[in-house]
Amino acid sequence: MRIKLATLLLALWVPAAQAKDTGLAAPVKLGEATLRVLGKTLYSATLHTEGSAQFSWSQPLSLRLDYAYGFTATQLVKATGREIERIEGQRPDQAALLAKLAPCFRDVAPGDSFVALSNAADKVALRLNGQQTCDVTHPQLRQRFLGIWLSPDSRSPRLSRQLRGG
Repeated sequence: MRIKLATLLLALWVPAAQAKDTGLAAPVKLGEATLRVLGKTLYSATLHTEGSAQFSWSQPLSLRLDYAYGFTATQLVKATGREIERIEGQRPDQAALLAKLAPCFRDVAPGDSFVALSNAADKVALRLNGQQTCDVTHPQLRQRFLGIWLSPDSRSPRLSRQLRGG
C-alpha cells in the first residue's frame, strides 16, 4: 500500500515540477533534442509552449537547455552574438540587444540548466538552475534570441525541427 501511495504521489508531483520549471501555467512539450559535436554531448534542449501542441512565434515559449559540458559566461555571450548575427545579418540594434542579454549569462557546468521563458514577443526571462538571472525587453526578442535554437536557419536545422515538434 505504501509503495502504491508513493508511486501516486510521485506521478502527481512530476508534472507539477515540470510545469514549474518551464515558467508556463499550462506547458505542452513540443520537442526535445540533443546537440552533439564530434560525438560529445554539449546540451539537451526541451521546448514547451503555453497550452498548444503547435509551434508558433506568437505564443509563449519556454526553452530549457540542460548542459552536459561547461562553458564560461563569456563563451555563451560571444556565441549568442555570433549566432544572432549569422541568422539575421547585421542590424543596427544588435550591440544594444547583446548588451541587454550579456548580464543574464553565468558560467555553466555539467548538470546546470538555463530556461529561457518568453511570455511576450518582446520579452525573455532567463533562469539558471531555477534562479532568475534577468528579465530583458527588446523588440522581437523572442524570435531573435530563441531563433538561435528554433529558427530553420539555426546552425542545426535538424535540432530546430525536433524542438518545434517536426
